[in-house]
Amino acid sequence: MTYSIRSSVGSRQAWQTIVAFVCMALVAGAVMVQAADPDPLQDFCVADLSPSAPRVNGFPCKDRANVTSKDFLFTDFRTAGNVSVTGTNAYPSFGTVFEYPALNTLGISHVRLDFGIGGVVPPHTHPLSSETLFVVQGSIYTGFISFDGVLYAETLQQGDIYIFPRGTLHFQINVGTGPAISFNSLNSQYPGFLVAANQFLLSNIPAAVLEASLGISNATDLNSVEASVPPFWGK
Repeated sequence: MTYSIRSSVGSRQAWQTIVAFVCMALVAGAVMVQAADPDPLQDFCVADLSPSAPRVNGFPCKDRANVTSKDFLFTDFRTAGNVSVTGTNAYPSFGTVFEYPALNTLGISHVRLDFGIGGVVPPHTHPLSSETLFVVQGSIYTGFISFDGVLYAETLQQGDIYIFPRGTLHFQINVGTGPAISFNSLNSQYPGFLVAANQFLLSNIPAAVLEASLGISNATDLNSVEASVPPFWGK
């Protein structure tokens, strides 16, 4: 009888351990697959961007009594961006929560990229989201660098899609014979847009660190490199 009782207790403890382990695994899995932004608690929450609105993680909701169908319409992508102002012959038109308040709490945003011939969107990251790029027109060479330093890149044609995992450094260049356009979607209402050259050269990192990292031996050369950052992307 003693053996039976001990055996029963041991079996129950083993099952409790297994159940606890499974529960922890399920919780960990749920955390890992969670989208970049948390799930909304209501059908919509058009952002109140007024300066007097309280600051929260996201934005407070516009009074539903003042919401109309126009709030859900975004027309900025009807017009091409001015590629001549960036210094790289490409222009990003953003559709984040700041330009499109209806995106608030919905975990999505969009970008239209316009490219002149040879136009480049410099290497950059989105720390808060993954991104897909859909080629509307032209031919675009694009890719990202994985966390282990491998470049994954392809030349895309009209109708093709490419994905950039969250936080990876990626870029685009128009390799066609005419203008190019892409429509990009990101799984955050404000994914962040960090241009690598800006982060490295224009963020007040001590000159000694930059000179050693770039193999530059004097401040004159460093100043020349910093001054070469295209105006739209860096200043």
